[in-house]
Amino acid sequence: MDDENASCAHDGEEYAQLLSLLRLPVEIFLHICSFLDASTLVHGLSLVCTRFYLILRDESLWKARIDHIWPNASHSLLRPEKPDKLFWMSSCVAIEKQIALWKQQDSMVKLRNINPYYIRSVLLMHDETACVGATWTTLFYWKLPSREECCDEIGNTGYIRVGNDESIRDLTAIDNTIYCCIRGCSSDRVRTWMLTNTGFVHQKTYEIEIFNVMSWLTCVSSCPERAVFATGSKYGIYVFDSRSSNYPIYKYRPHTEDVTKLAMNTEYILSASLDGTVAVWDQRAGRIMKSITFPGEAYPGCMNMRRDWVCIGDSKAKLHMLDPKNDFELVKSYSTEHTASITGVRLTHGSLITSSIDGTVRISSLTDPPRSIATLRSKFETILSMDYMNDTLAISSLGIEIWRPKLTCSTKYQ
Repeated sequence: MDDENASCAHDGEEYAQLLSLLRLPVEIFLHICSFLDASTLVHGLSLVCTRFYLILRDESLWKARIDHIWPNASHSLLRPEKPDKLFWMSSCVAIEKQIALWKQQDSMVKLRNINPYYIRSVLLMHDETACVGATWTTLFYWKLPSREECCDEIGNTGYIRVGNDESIRDLTAIDNTIYCCIRGCSSDRVRTWMLTNTGFVHQKTYEIEIFNVMSWLTCVSSCPERAVFATGSKYGIYVFDSRSSNYPIYKYRPHTEDVTKLAMNTEYILSASLDGTVAVWDQRAGRIMKSITFPGEAYPGCMNMRRDWVCIGDSKAKLHMLDPKNDFELVKSYSTEHTASITGVRLTHGSLITSSIDGTVRISSLTDPPRSIATLRSKFETILSMDYMNDTLAISSLGIEIWRPKLTCSTKYQ
């Protein structure tokens, strides 16, 4: 009987504590919330009861929290692709997560593989458990160690060489298939390999010829949603359907000089060129929609296209923002802290990531102008390529370097 009375008394105390918490004024409750990270509030406290949920779903709360992180800043680079009542909440979670990952020196694990030749292109695949890179003549595959393994070196898992008279120019992927842009002595082509757990399996070859003259392929990009890919060259752009013919389904020439980079989605293909312009091709209408010229003598070198923004890095270390919702208008150009050409750019939900020939990767805020969160310095003197997937960052030079969250850090935000 005494045990039962003690248990009832204990349950009564817990109920009283919960009841008193539910009766807290909103201002005091929010003050308590200010000491907790956004992920805990969203995935924990908001699920306790209806009252907590209704308080924490207010988007003005999350806007104010972001303003506190980046005071006196415009958040023009942060906006929903479509109306979404939870956008500011999810954005705050993503921003706090990115800051925690990159600003804390011990939150990331750094992996490295040294190569005697320059890795000119790098791709993260298989949900960031594998990495693919290409030198001029060889395609490499590295299987990344599990997060439980304590190591900082990555061994070569597999590789495959192209022909003696061929050179690899760029890589892209659709699902588990790698599309390799190859320049040859007699003709250019795109070869595809399936990436399996044991290495590469050759699948298909797409031929590109222009009246028996080499097309001088320079880059390749893909749209997995439509299973199409495009290649850029000195003489134009060629678009292929990966499910049908080995030859282009259409081609066009929007530039007077070599194409340096491509980016595409289900509606548009963007091409950057040494002529200093970016051309927008409307895939539905089958025509060039617009040509954008950038100020200065720089040429655009890398691009990241999302439905809400297009971010372009140039040879003078500047970033340019295009607005797809407003006829791809050039909204703003930013100077960066990089001292040489930008070689990679990623616009994530919580940060802006750029890599450069100067050997650094800079993590910046989604503010106007972007503010520095962290600077990563590679062991390599230069960075040629960058890829980013699920909080894992890969760069390439004389080998590859991988930054990814430690197990304790990654599980914290699940």
